[in-house]
Amino acid sequence: MAGKHGPVASLILAAVVAAAAQTLYNGIRLPAPWPPRVERLASESSPPPYLPSPPEVIPIDTGRQLFVDDFLIERTTLRRTFHAAEYYSGNPVLRPDQAWEQKGGNPTAMVFSDGVWWDPKERLFKMWYMCGYTQATCYATSQDGIHWVKPSLDVVPGTNLVHTSRRDSATVWLDLEEKVPVRRYKFLYSSGNNRPLLLHYSADGIHWGEPVARTPPAGDRSTFFWNAFRKLWVYSIRDYEARGMGRYRRYWEAADAKAGAQFKPGAPLL
Repeated sequence: MAGKHGPVASLILAAVVAAAAQTLYNGIRLPAPWPPRVERLASESSPPPYLPSPPEVIPIDTGRQLFVDDFLIERTTLRRTFHAAEYYSGNPVLRPDQAWEQKGGNPTAMVFSDGVWWDPKERLFKMWYMCGYTQATCYATSQDGIHWVKPSLDVVPGTNLVHTSRRDSATVWLDLEEKVPVRRYKFLYSSGNNRPLLLHYSADGIHWGEPVARTPPAGDRSTFFWNAFRKLWVYSIRDYEARGMGRYRRYWEAADAKAGAQFKPGAPLL
């Protein structure tokens, strides 16, 4: 039966309904429309709609499960116990002990979003970090994730610098699902508040080409990540409202990282 709007309109309506009723890998059904359209942000957070009415069955065969609450637990005789973390006696594991890490007014060698990854291909921990306050991006490696080596590289000979542009927050993503070798590493960084975010690709995480995409002006604490379950890049964009919420976030998603970075001003949703 075509319905009163005709066969074409009915097919379009069916497609819209199907998209809106998308069920995720864990049984959670996305609300329609997705992402939600919000005109104004409330001053108080509201719980996700799936918490009061969870799926009848929640698959847990997709990998490790983190029991931060009782969402996955129907019944149990166990008792939750919280333990205080113990600081590593050798902290900090990274120190600004190189000349290029002491520029910019404050000696700095810190992960400011950036990225710390285990590379299964090279069986090595890899770290990208801010070196010198907002000055540049450096690279370090480790066998155990605790003891770090700053290799001498050829980008700026005799240093571990891998990107010399001034930056604020940044994200380096080791894309284990990328099929094109020269795009295995992705680097999105803020060039300053209310300035574009710049996206770069690299085959080794050390040699970065020219930017492949620039966003419109965005806040300096903006990041992105790969949602491996939905196969989408998710951009978290910092914004600011001087006479309202103050700092807040905008949300944007795309199947391709480069296309996702080319959003129009104001397009990412509250």
